[in-house]
Amino acid sequence: MGKTENFETWLSGVTLEGNEDIYDLYNSVSNFEKSGKFYTSKEVTNDGYEYLVKAEGMEDSLHLDSDETKFSFINYLKTNYTDADESNIDVWSEMKKDLGRID
Repeated sequence: MGKTENFETWLSGVTLEGNEDIYDLYNSVSNFEKSGKFYTSKEVTNDGYEYLVKAEGMEDSLHLDSDETKFSFINYLKTNYTDADESNIDVWSEMKKDLGRID
């Protein structure tokens, strides 16, 4: 199992099946826990923290080497995979769930 620090490369290998997977990935990284098919661990380093994001069915993990990199990834995810306003993916997720119930 390898590690990559490239968001785009890692995300291109992960199957994001709809809004729920996107939110689960965001939630996992934000709270360093298991959420859906994602698991994020947090390690203490001399300079702060680093994070390792794993996805079911994916051999490589995403290595986020600092809090700054973690927030950059969350912003990248929000910008490229959602239509969330500002940085509020929680509101975006609730809106998508509510819209799905109206059909």
